[in-house]
Amino acid sequence: MGDHYLPVDGDPYREWWHQQFAIPPDTLEGCSFWQRGRSSIWVAAADVDPGRLTPVDGVGIPCLRIGRDVWKPTAIAAIEFGVEACRNVVELDTEETRRFLDREVIAFAADDPRRTLPNRGFVIARYHGLPMGCGLWSGGTLESEVPKGRRLPEIDLPLRR
Repeated sequence: MGDHYLPVDGDPYREWWHQQFAIPPDTLEGCSFWQRGRSSIWVAAADVDPGRLTPVDGVGIPCLRIGRDVWKPTAIAAIEFGVEACRNVVELDTEETRRFLDREVIAFAADDPRRTLPNRGFVIARYHGLPMGCGLWSGGTLESEVPKGRRLPEIDLPLRR
Protein backbone atom coordinates (compact mmCIF):
# COMPACT_ATOMS: atom_id res chain seq x y z
CA MET A 1 0.00 0.00 0.00
CA GLY A 2 2.95 2.32 0.45
CA ASP A 3 3.05 2.90 -3.30
CA HIS A 4 -0.24 4.85 -3.01
CA TYR A 5 1.64 7.75 -1.41
CA LEU A 6 3.45 10.15 -3.71
CA PRO A 7 6.05 12.57 -2.33
CA VAL A 8 5.12 16.23 -2.87
CA ASP A 9 6.78 19.58 -2.26
CA GLY A 10 5.84 20.58 1.28
CA ASP A 11 6.36 24.33 0.87
CA PRO A 12 2.76 25.18 -0.13
CA TYR A 13 1.42 23.22 2.84
CA ARG A 14 3.89 24.71 5.34
CA GLU A 15 2.99 28.16 4.04
CA TRP A 16 -0.76 27.42 4.32
CA TRP A 17 -0.43 26.43 8.00
CA HIS A 18 1.60 29.57 8.63
CA GLN A 19 -0.84 31.89 6.80
CA GLN A 20 -3.99 30.30 8.20
CA PHE A 21 -2.98 29.78 11.83
CA ALA A 22 0.31 31.72 12.26
CA ILE A 23 2.07 28.49 13.16
CA PRO A 24 5.82 29.19 13.22
CA PRO A 25 7.35 28.27 9.85
CA ASP A 26 9.92 25.95 11.45
CA THR A 27 7.17 23.78 13.01
CA LEU A 28 6.91 21.70 9.85
CA GLU A 29 10.53 22.01 8.74
CA GLY A 30 12.21 18.66 8.46
CA CYS A 31 8.92 16.94 7.63
CA SER A 32 8.10 15.15 4.41
CA PHE A 33 4.77 15.55 2.66
CA TRP A 34 2.88 12.88 0.79
CA GLN A 35 -0.24 12.89 -1.33
CA ARG A 36 -2.68 10.02 -1.29
CA GLY A 37 -5.38 10.19 -3.91
CA ARG A 38 -6.48 13.53 -5.28
CA SER A 39 -7.25 15.30 -2.03
CA SER A 40 -5.35 13.92 0.95
CA ILE A 41 -2.01 15.37 2.12
CA TRP A 42 -0.08 13.54 4.82
CA VAL A 43 2.91 14.76 6.85
CA ALA A 44 5.64 12.47 8.16
CA ALA A 45 9.19 12.46 9.40
CA ALA A 46 11.69 13.51 6.74
CA ASP A 47 13.23 10.05 6.42
CA VAL A 48 9.99 8.12 5.83
CA ASP A 49 10.03 6.06 2.64
CA PRO A 50 6.70 4.25 2.13
CA GLY A 51 8.25 2.10 -0.59
CA ARG A 52 10.57 0.48 1.96
CA LEU A 53 7.90 -0.10 4.59
CA THR A 54 5.85 -3.22 4.96
CA PRO A 55 2.34 -2.48 3.67
CA VAL A 56 0.92 0.44 5.64
CA ASP A 57 -2.40 2.18 5.81
CA GLY A 58 -0.89 5.55 6.65
CA VAL A 59 2.36 7.47 6.36
CA GLY A 60 2.67 9.88 9.26
CA ILE A 61 -0.57 11.72 9.96
CA PRO A 62 -3.22 13.08 7.63
CA CYS A 63 -2.66 16.82 7.41
CA LEU A 64 -4.99 18.47 4.92
CA ARG A 65 -7.89 17.82 2.58
CA ILE A 66 -7.17 19.79 -0.59
CA GLY A 67 -9.74 18.52 -3.09
CA ARG A 68 -12.05 21.54 -2.88
CA ASP A 69 -11.81 25.31 -3.20
CA VAL A 70 -10.88 25.68 0.47
CA TRP A 71 -8.30 23.48 2.13
CA LYS A 72 -9.42 21.82 5.36
CA PRO A 73 -7.09 20.83 8.20
CA THR A 74 -7.66 17.35 9.56
CA ALA A 75 -8.65 16.96 13.20
CA ILE A 76 -5.43 15.13 14.06
CA ALA A 77 -3.26 17.82 12.43
CA ALA A 78 -5.22 20.55 14.23
CA ILE A 79 -4.56 18.72 17.50
CA GLU A 80 -0.89 18.11 16.68
CA PHE A 81 0.01 21.60 15.45
CA GLY A 82 -2.76 23.74 17.00
CA VAL A 83 -1.00 24.31 20.30
CA GLU A 84 1.35 26.67 18.40
CA ALA A 85 -1.42 28.46 16.49
CA CYS A 86 -1.75 32.20 17.08
CA ARG A 87 -4.41 33.07 14.50
CA ASN A 88 -7.90 31.71 13.80
CA VAL A 89 -8.11 30.08 17.21
CA VAL A 90 -11.12 30.02 19.49
CA GLU A 91 -10.77 29.21 23.18
CA LEU A 92 -13.83 27.41 24.55
CA ASP A 93 -15.13 27.19 28.09
CA THR A 94 -16.12 23.91 29.71
CA GLU A 95 -19.71 23.78 28.45
CA GLU A 96 -18.73 24.89 24.95
CA THR A 97 -16.05 22.19 24.92
CA ARG A 98 -18.61 19.53 25.82
CA ARG A 99 -20.83 20.74 23.00
CA PHE A 100 -17.92 20.94 20.53
CA LEU A 101 -16.87 17.36 21.28
CA ASP A 102 -20.49 16.28 20.87
CA ARG A 103 -20.44 17.82 17.36
CA GLU A 104 -22.95 20.55 18.18
CA VAL A 105 -23.06 24.03 16.66
CA ILE A 106 -22.07 26.72 19.14
CA ALA A 107 -23.50 30.23 18.75
CA PHE A 108 -21.60 33.10 20.36
CA ALA A 109 -23.39 36.14 21.78
CA ALA A 110 -23.22 39.40 19.83
CA ASP A 111 -21.04 40.98 22.54
CA ASP A 112 -18.64 38.02 22.80
CA PRO A 113 -15.09 39.22 21.96
CA ARG A 114 -14.41 35.93 20.18
CA ARG A 115 -16.71 37.09 17.38
CA THR A 116 -13.74 39.03 15.95
CA LEU A 117 -12.67 35.89 14.09
CA PRO A 118 -12.98 36.02 10.28
CA ASN A 119 -16.48 35.86 8.81
CA ARG A 120 -16.04 32.32 7.52
CA GLY A 121 -13.35 29.67 7.61
CA PHE A 122 -11.74 26.88 9.57
CA VAL A 123 -10.51 27.61 13.07
CA ILE A 124 -8.75 25.57 15.72
CA ALA A 125 -10.82 25.02 18.87
CA ARG A 126 -8.89 24.85 22.14
CA TYR A 127 -9.69 24.25 25.79
CA HIS A 128 -7.20 25.56 28.36
CA GLY A 129 -4.83 26.13 25.43
CA LEU A 130 -4.98 22.53 24.24
CA PRO A 131 -6.34 21.94 20.73
CA MET A 132 -9.32 19.63 20.34
CA GLY A 133 -9.73 19.82 16.58
CA CYS A 134 -11.04 22.22 13.99
CA GLY A 135 -14.38 23.78 13.39
CA LEU A 136 -16.03 25.84 10.71
CA TRP A 137 -16.52 29.41 11.85
CA SER A 138 -19.34 31.33 10.21
CA GLY A 139 -20.84 34.63 11.35
CA GLY A 140 -20.46 34.05 15.09
CA THR A 141 -21.16 30.33 15.13
CA LEU A 142 -18.78 27.40 15.38
CA GLU A 143 -19.71 24.14 13.69
CA SER A 144 -17.70 21.26 15.11
CA GLU A 145 -15.69 19.26 12.59
CA VAL A 146 -14.83 16.55 15.12
CA PRO A 147 -15.01 13.26 13.20
CA LYS A 148 -18.05 11.14 14.09
CA GLY A 149 -15.80 8.36 15.37
CA ARG A 150 -14.13 10.76 17.83
CA ARG A 151 -17.39 12.22 19.14
CA LEU A 152 -17.48 12.42 22.94
CA PRO A 153 -21.01 13.11 24.15
CA GLU A 154 -20.03 12.61 27.78
CA ILE A 155 -16.71 13.88 29.04
CA ASP A 156 -15.39 14.76 32.46
CA LEU A 157 -13.64 18.09 32.07
CA PRO A 158 -11.99 20.00 34.91
CA LEU A 159 -13.73 23.22 35.86
CA ARG A 160 -12.06 26.37 34.59
CA ARG A 161 -10.72 28.47 37.44
